Amino acid sequence: MGARMKKPLWVLFFFVMNIAIYVGIDFVFDMNLWNLGRQADMWKLIVTIICVTILLIFMYRVHTKLFKPTVKRKIQLMDLIFVFVTYITLRFSSYLIYNLWSSWAYGTGQSKLVDFFFRAKLPLTTDKYIFALEALSIVVIAPFVEEFLFRGFLNNLLRGKVNTFIRMSIVSILFAAIHFPYYIHNWIQFIDYLIGSIVLFLVYERRRSLFDAILLHSLFNGLLVILFIEIPRRFF
Repeated sequence: MGARMKKPLWVLFFFVMNIAIYVGIDFVFDMNLWNLGRQADMWKLIVTIICVTILLIFMYRVHTKLFKPTVKRKIQLMDLIFVFVTYITLRFSSYLIYNLWSSWAYGTGQSKLVDFFFRAKLPLTTDKYIFALEALSIVVIAPFVEEFLFRGFLNNLLRGKVNTFIRMSIVSILFAAIHFPYYIHNWIQFIDYLIGSIVLFLVYERRRSLFDAILLHSLFNGLLVILFIEIPRRFF
């Protein structure tokens, strides 16, 4: 089946499966069939992570077989430095968008630059297990899945069919669009996601390496904050 299935169908399949997993698990746990009580959120995260990880392994195998990705050159120290500097620059541009533009448009308060850098998209929970699962999902699972879907599958599907600018635009707009629930009340955040996706695209294209894009994505989602601030504060 894999050899005969066309590339667009595989891309569509993985997009649909990714959505189906999250929506399906939400639906099942919202029905409260097992009366899990306070443990429902924890088990929901565990089941989601397991299902998405299985899907991710499948995605990796299919991506390798379909597109036969070849990295332009081996990773060097300067590549890691480049990703980190890009992260700092992207974080600062995000700060400007959220705090300067949003403040002007919506009258929301401005946060300090240092506070903006040292934060992660984590739930306000005192449960260490839920925190650990959420952290794993945000800084590991999400970057892997989203980079494989957008910079891996969709980007390489369009390669050779349209020019680089159109390819970048399609991938970036769709990436920003799927994050609609996060900016439903503030359209300016769409620009932030769009800029982030463009940068991820350029970082990927630099070496044709998903590792670079995944690392940058993970950093932006709060990897350093979680490792060096949140984990020591919550677990030690």
